Amino acid sequence: MSEITRAYWWVNHKQTFQQEFEGGYLWSPKKSATGATNRFYDNMRRAKPGDSVVSYADGRIRALGEVTDTATTAPKPATFRTVGSKWSDWGWLLPVQWQRVNAEPRPADHLAELLPVLPEKYSPLNTSTGKGNQNAYLSEIDSGLMSLVKSWTNGTTDAVQPSCDSAALLELIEEKECGEIDRNPALSQSEREALVLARKGQGVFRERVIALHGSCVVSGIGDPRLLRASHIKPWRLCETSTERLDPQNGLLLAPNLDQMFDRGLISFNDDGSLIVSSTLADVDRGAMGLHLVQRSRISLAPHLRYIEYHRASVLIP
Repeated sequence: MSEITRAYWWVNHKQTFQQEFEGGYLWSPKKSATGATNRFYDNMRRAKPGDSVVSYADGRIRALGEVTDTATTAPKPATFRTVGSKWSDWGWLLPVQWQRVNAEPRPADHLAELLPVLPEKYSPLNTSTGKGNQNAYLSEIDSGLMSLVKSWTNGTTDAVQPSCDSAALLELIEEKECGEIDRNPALSQSEREALVLARKGQGVFRERVIALHGSCVVSGIGDPRLLRASHIKPWRLCETSTERLDPQNGLLLAPNLDQMFDRGLISFNDDGSLIVSSTLADVDRGAMGLHLVQRSRISLAPHLRYIEYHRASVLIP
């Protein structure tokens, strides 16, 4: 079976280099300031564990990194402070393990070598000057440019900057939100309990999702002990109490499917057919039993607006 092909990336992060290097991540908005889709931001979802990243800031190559996890929706880091004040509050967080380079070359000083290996489209650097393109953030590059970078930088230092633990970060975000719910005087005690339990797919939310579906919507497993009530629009991203408790924002899934759905490794088209992330290797798809369900279609009529959100804000294509 085929393995995942590793890719190479180049990030221009002059404004946020120090925060992203020390924090062990990359962070970008999901769309441009005008609300338009942006290829450089969309690339955050395309990066896979094991991919290599070139860090470029202040006209120099500053570090090399390795992607350690797929991107997830996360709030703009507080350490950015006023940087990116016009960016949205939520965007893509991509964990990266960084190492400083031994030499910090200026690509503009190597223009003749550089030009033949720059991407024809969505280049991180200006082909006339060799300096960073103003609107570029994360660009895909080929192995030729990566090899050139390694020859210029003389390798990396021994010090490894730990990558961000995105799962732990999101857990803290949800715990903070639970604390705010507990302190909200506008909610009754029963409402607070229902909302907090819904975070883990329990309580009233679970009861409603079971009543709606009865069994795993993909595999057909019917034993409630083996099923999880999974939020389609994640609990932490719901804007209202209604969304957090809405059974139409829930799917009943077997644990393996719930885990993949929550991480954005699977989703669904409007016709109910399964979407599997390209970041999953064939051997893992088989081990998780996806070959048994990939051609099946489920009825998603009550869930379509939430499924659309899941594809746009959770799925890793």
